[in-house]
Amino acid sequence: MKSVVTTVVTAADAAGRFPSQNDLEAVQGNIQRAAARLEAAEKLAAGLDAVTKEAGDACFNKYPYLKQPGEAGENQTKVDKCYRDLGH
Repeated sequence: MKSVVTTVVTAADAAGRFPSQNDLEAVQGNIQRAAARLEAAEKLAAGLDAVTKEAGDACFNKYPYLKQPGEAGENQTKVDKCYRDLGH
């Protein structure tokens, strides 16, 4: 994954110029918002298990046939794998 700094420098280099003032202000703004983005990511990660469980339960409730033999939720091992996959 490229950082905003790498993206700005690469774009300026491809255009054959140094990064402009606007480019540098964009980088600075991105860095200043880093704490807020990190906080949002932490909040989302903290609730991941609950969201995953709710999504899995909704799927199994909407499609009850998934619990039948030969389907994705026929036993607890397969159900756990479904929840794991939803979490990813």
